[in-house]
This record gives sequence, structure tokens and C-alpha cells, in this order.
Amino acid sequence: MNHSHNLIGSLEHVTASYTSAPPARKVAATHRADQLAAWVAFSLDEPSALKSLQDAAEELRDIPELAAVLPRVAEASMELLGAEFGNIQFVDPRDDSLVLVTQSGFGDEFLDHFAVVHDSHSVCGRAARQGTQAVTADVRDDQGLTPHQRIFRTSGVRSVQSTPLVDHTGRLLGMISTHMSQPGRPSDQDLRIMELYGQLAGEVVARHLIVPGAADHPHNGTVLDRRLPLLERTESTNGVTQWVYRVDEPYGPGGCRTYGIHPDQWRGRITTDHPDHDAEYAAALVARDLRAEWNIHPAGEARPVHIHIWRGWEGTHQDAAFTMEIGPDLNGHRHRAVDPA
Repeated sequence: MNHSHNLIGSLEHVTASYTSAPPARKVAATHRADQLAAWVAFSLDEPSALKSLQDAAEELRDIPELAAVLPRVAEASMELLGAEFGNIQFVDPRDDSLVLVTQSGFGDEFLDHFAVVHDSHSVCGRAARQGTQAVTADVRDDQGLTPHQRIFRTSGVRSVQSTPLVDHTGRLLGMISTHMSQPGRPSDQDLRIMELYGQLAGEVVARHLIVPGAADHPHNGTVLDRRLPLLERTESTNGVTQWVYRVDEPYGPGGCRTYGIHPDQWRGRITTDHPDHDAEYAAALVARDLRAEWNIHPAGEARPVHIHIWRGWEGTHQDAAFTMEIGPDLNGHRHRAVDPA
């Protein structure tokens, strides 16, 4: 397999844009529901394949730098589909273009041609526009790809698939595309695995793109120094709110710890832009993902966990905007808000 590598200039350029303009595109709620159903079905039909997929995602979570994550994602995707070429694009949130940031197997002419894609008729453009996986079994039979035919011929590409990279809230971060030198379509099973991998990898990528770094963490500086910049960023006048969540589980005599295998597995940030999307709404999104996880991996002990939601920055249990208690034994039918005090 060809070794994947990043296009450093493009990666730095588009990554920087996420700091000031978080991605706005989201996968349709109906498709998110279909994805959740696919997870459950896949866990029942192919438990060993799902375990391998989750192990691959766990390896990504252990990599500290995004620049090291992306080549691994590209290579794993090519291996999953038996592809000869591959690339990763990020959505530039300033103009919704797709910027090529990682590639494997392509020459300079292909990279120059697809450096920035505004074409919604390309395979990756269709996938981005629809928020769903797109496949072209033979590029020569696809009239929408006419502007790209010469590049495909010189690069030896006959078939393409593009899979969205999405975070756990459904925000579209980019595309993973794989290419073959022969016409053909991957099996439905392989495409389903690829789609699930796009979700797992997307969650890891999102932590690097839209989660603040250590310099932004509120445990540095005085209370006033650390809160004012955060308020300036999160209490924006355009209606966008940044919610921070953490899931805790009981631990020791009267104590608790962050839930999950890794400290950051159930800890993150959710951006909302609708007046009804309050702290309780953010907690419901996290609860939905917890239930999906428990459906796939039933918890050994049915002890409840607490979902804490803060506006802007993570604080203490007492200053959480909303706290929800939920347990695997509730089967998604009961949950309750609890008094953080």
C-alpha cells in the first residue's frame, strides 16, 4: 500500500479556519437515525467486524496530533475497501469548499486539480451536498464528472467512493474518498463498514478541529482572566452557543470519575444555533449516543451515570447548567434531571 501523507500547507490553512468559523453543515436527522440503526444492526450481524472497527478507532484516539491521525485514517479506509488511491478533504467553513489535506498514491496533476473543490457534481461534492456516502462505479459513465475525465484518465482512476467525516452531533467535517484503477462498486457490507468508520474517525478528528487546546482551558489564570475570553467566544450575538458536556460515573465511596475507557471518550463540546437547543437538548444528544453505545456493548453493571452540561466551559457539578441521570437499565424510557447541588 502507498504511504499516505498530509499536504501541510492546506492542512494548516483549513484547520486554522475552524477556530473562527466552526463547520455549519450537518447531516440530516433522518440520516443520523439511519446511521444509528445501522450501528445496532451491524453489532448483531457482524460483532467481530464491529470490534475490529472500534479497535481501529481506539488506536486513533491514542494519537495526540491531527497530522498523525489523518494518514492513518486514509490508509485504514483504503485497506477496508481494497483501494489503490485515497484522500481526505476538510470542509472549509468559510465557503463550504472541500480542501484536500491528505492523499495517498496520486501525482501532482491530480492534487492540483482537486486541491479545492467547489463542484457539487463531483463524487465528493455530491456526498457533501447530500450528507451521505456517494459511489461511482465507473467515472467514464458519469456525465457529472465530465470536467474531471482527463485527470481521472491520467491518474488511472476508474471508480470512486466518498464517505462523510462527521462528528457525534452530525456536523460534516470533511470527506474520505477512495479510488480504484478498475471499474466496480464495493459491496454493500464494505460500504456500510466504511460509513461507520467515517463516523468513528470523524469523532476523533473533531476533537482536534473544534475542541479548544490547553491554552483555552479555564484552569489557567485567575477566575476573571479565564472566564472573560470564554464568554466573548461563547456568548456570541449570532445565536450560536457552545455547550460543554462530561459524563461521570460513581467511583469509590461517594466519589465519581469520568465515564468511559479513555478520559475524553465521553467529554466534549456541542455547538447549537437554535433558540430551543438549550442545555437539556445538549444532554439529550449525549444520552442518545450513550444508549447507542449500551445497545452495542451492554454495560456489565447497570449503574446510572450523570451527564453534566455547562455553557461555554467545563466547571463543577454545582455550576452545571443541566445534569441528567441515565442508566443502561432504563432502556431509554426513563431519565431524570438531578439537582447539581
